[in-house]
Amino acid sequence: MDTELYETILKDSRERLKRILLFEPLIELDRKAIKDGNEKRVDLRSFGLFVLLYFFEMKLIREKRVGVIEVAQFLKKVSKDAYNLTDAKYEELVKIIIAVFRPSGGQKKSYPFYNFELQIEDSIDFHFIKTNEFDIQTNRQYYALDDDGLELVFATKEYFQEFQLSIHQLMLRKLLEKGEFAGALRQINEMRMDVETIHERMNKIEQEIKRNVVSIETQNKFMKVIEDRNYRLSRENEEFEELHQFVSEAKQNYYHLSDESQEANAYEMLLKVEKALHQVHHQHQQLLNISLQLKTQVLQSAEEALYYIGVSSFNFDNEITSKIIGTPYPLESMKGILAPFLPLGQFTTWSLLSVFAPQSWNEAEEGQTSKSFEKVSTEEEKEHYAKIIRSYYKEIFLDMLSTFKDQKEWTLKEWIAYLQSQNDRRLDQRQFYDFFILCHQKSPITSHNDEQAEESLHLLAEVMEQLQGRTLLCKELPDRILGNERFEIQNMSFYLVEDGEKN
Repeated sequence: MDTELYETILKDSRERLKRILLFEPLIELDRKAIKDGNEKRVDLRSFGLFVLLYFFEMKLIREKRVGVIEVAQFLKKVSKDAYNLTDAKYEELVKIIIAVFRPSGGQKKSYPFYNFELQIEDSIDFHFIKTNEFDIQTNRQYYALDDDGLELVFATKEYFQEFQLSIHQLMLRKLLEKGEFAGALRQINEMRMDVETIHERMNKIEQEIKRNVVSIETQNKFMKVIEDRNYRLSRENEEFEELHQFVSEAKQNYYHLSDESQEANAYEMLLKVEKALHQVHHQHQQLLNISLQLKTQVLQSAEEALYYIGVSSFNFDNEITSKIIGTPYPLESMKGILAPFLPLGQFTTWSLLSVFAPQSWNEAEEGQTSKSFEKVSTEEEKEHYAKIIRSYYKEIFLDMLSTFKDQKEWTLKEWIAYLQSQNDRRLDQRQFYDFFILCHQKSPITSHNDEQAEESLHLLAEVMEQLQGRTLLCKELPDRILGNERFEIQNMSFYLVEDGEKN
């Protein structure tokens, strides 16, 4: 026969055998000859399948405290008219069934066989039932369905585990179309279990990546697995979006029902379906993020593996030192040998583009360099700055008094108009306008008012000295003054009041 025919027949024989051995525990239970009180043979194979289905239903409703007693009571209700068994006998049968699915010596069910494809002795391990919790007070062990147990349950429904979520999505759509919302809620719970199972498998894939990525071949293998998973998750995510749209349209349709009680009940069930569907979809979207992270993890693990393999296999003395000392290389060749071990040349420069970089105007944090304008920090610098401003304000005030001479009343508009005619440069300075704003805030200003002598840093101190017993009043006027293209200020009137006069 042709060699390709042999390879075709033997290809994936391990996976095919795994599908067959998946049902082996049920066959093993069928071989046990156990009879009830009436000498009637008990069908342990059916009981074994019922136990798995019971664990499956408990997982749907998130019940974690399921032990031998609970399963025994379930089997008693199922077979109360078929067998004559006591409660103790039911518990004994449950222990036998659990021992077949989960041997007492460990958590895996192992089947050895000869792998004809690889020509080696091989074995397949199954994990049908796992321990969940242990109650110390009652000394009871609780169990839950494991991955292979779930696969066996789903295998009885005649579809592959990779397509479970997609098939459940199609079934959910059919239930929603028929208006069976209670069944839709149950279907969403099964979808949640599918998502949790996928999450557990992805965690195992991550562990396998960290342990086994040591070559390009294994890297490509894991990359293919992850890409296939990404494709299926993307398709499932699209189906979730369509289901959300379908539920939203169904909610709108129930507004037009004539029976108000039927409308209220259906609308309430639809709200529960929508909420549960959103929760499952959110968990599924997290799987997409995890899958993308796994793709990066494969590349990182491959790089680390190749690095450590190179470090462990590289001998500096043999590869470098012996060649340099033992072989008379010319000087030009020595440069090529030593070049990988020399540091790269570094050149520090300043780029003109850095002037367009974002600037920080906040105070510098501890341990960091500040890019903000330096602030006056010491008392001496503050006093020096205040002295300059006081002198500047004094100059403005004296010029204003000199312009209006013996007048006791004038407006800021008149003063600025005069300065504009003289082309005074002070109109281009921000401090010029700050002076009048400060005067308006401190009005009335006197030379002997203790309340205004706040401290030595008072910016109007020298202006107050020039008043010589008089009081300066500033009152706001409605019009605005345009000092120049940059500055605009509210007009105000000034009054000089002698002591004894009424303000």
